[in-house]
Amino acid sequence: MGRPASLSRASIIAAAALLVREQGVAALTARRLGEALGCDPTAVYRHFATMADLEREVGDRFLRAVDVRPRAGEGWRATTRRICVTLRRVQLRQPRLAALISAAPTRLANEMRITEALLRELARGGCSYTHAAASYHALIELAVGSAAIDAPIAAQPAAVRRRLYGEWRREYAKLPFARFPASVATSDQLYRGSAGDRFEAALDLLLDGIESRCSTR
Repeated sequence: MGRPASLSRASIIAAAALLVREQGVAALTARRLGEALGCDPTAVYRHFATMADLEREVGDRFLRAVDVRPRAGEGWRATTRRICVTLRRVQLRQPRLAALISAAPTRLANEMRITEALLRELARGGCSYTHAAASYHALIELAVGSAAIDAPIAAQPAAVRRRLYGEWRREYAKLPFARFPASVATSDQLYRGSAGDRFEAALDLLLDGIESRCSTR
């Protein structure tokens, strides 16, 4: 089968992203991509050295939606918080595509945009290079990790999520008090609000720690 004249890096990335969105990461093979594009599977390798390179491009592509531009009058902490909240939200909108960035950074344009912006803001907040690097890793792991954990339940209707959280609280409350006194005593406060609320609370706690260390530098 000949290569269609329209075959390009952009068209391959678009077709690959559609495959992942509809069928998951496991569906992204040269054979299936060739079928989707109407070309010989080997044609993909004329544009990408390996399928791993293509996966990185697809993973990086959906990160375009993360706006990292500074806003007038916005302090470093507010900008950092906004970027992290947006990064998590973008991943929850496209959880199958997000799976492509959960194991490793893409090291491509959009991921580097986010990395540079977060490090820029941490430096603006007074962090040393060492502390900025440690803080960056903590922020990224929280934003990316929480999105991966929350994605299955986030896809459920709000009423279903509330019911699940209520069931979990009741299960903690029923634990043997002699063995799990702290869990039982705290059970009514666990899994309150939405996963987004809990993420933002965790993010604020993390930013408190970062800010405290920056202020003592």
